[in-house]
Amino acid sequence: MTQPKPEIEGISVVLLGAFNPSVFQPAWFALHNLIRPEEAESSQIDVIHSEVISISIGSIKLQVTHDRYSASTIDPSGYEPLRDLTLGAFRILHHTPIDRMGLNWDLHFRLASEGLWHDVGDRLAPKELWAGILEKPGMRTLTIEGVRPDSHAGYIRIRVEPSIKVHPGIYININDHYGIKDHKPEQGCDTIMNILNSNWSTFMGHSQKAASLLMRFN
Repeated sequence: MTQPKPEIEGISVVLLGAFNPSVFQPAWFALHNLIRPEEAESSQIDVIHSEVISISIGSIKLQVTHDRYSASTIDPSGYEPLRDLTLGAFRILHHTPIDRMGLNWDLHFRLASEGLWHDVGDRLAPKELWAGILEKPGMRTLTIEGVRPDSHAGYIRIRVEPSIKVHPGIYININDHYGIKDHKPEQGCDTIMNILNSNWSTFMGHSQKAASLLMRFN
């Protein structure tokens, strides 16, 4: 049984709510001891505007608009710092209204042959069903959604499709989505931050297990 490892991967934390983009500048993070002064000085600034901010602090890319916060990295050593940076920021900005959160893991697996590449599609989307309907059917995108295994509102959604970054390769996106029922702006973001803090390890473990099962070959 062979188990390929991802050639490219990345994690992102996406929050939906009401934000003030201009707050999220390298100097602000350094002022609150969330990053070191030298990290603030070496940060890459793409856009700083009242409507949108786009910066990179080390391997972490941060993009914030009035209704969306996204922190992402393609460096596995940056996964925990990404979580900690987000938790630290919103423990300070705890009055920020946030009612939804998505934890996302993107993985690109390079396969040893096109035969294995086709095998993934054959297992997940058998071609027999399409006999007489399509000529040479092939899986382009498969999305499966499941209910949350915990008490939180939301879902877990997994998407599988051919990778556009490695060939022959498979791309897997795992979206662990959380929502808060009947959230009121005055409740701020403590509930979402508590979920992020307590469910991070579960998200990581479940995502690794899901990818492992999907990419297992006999």
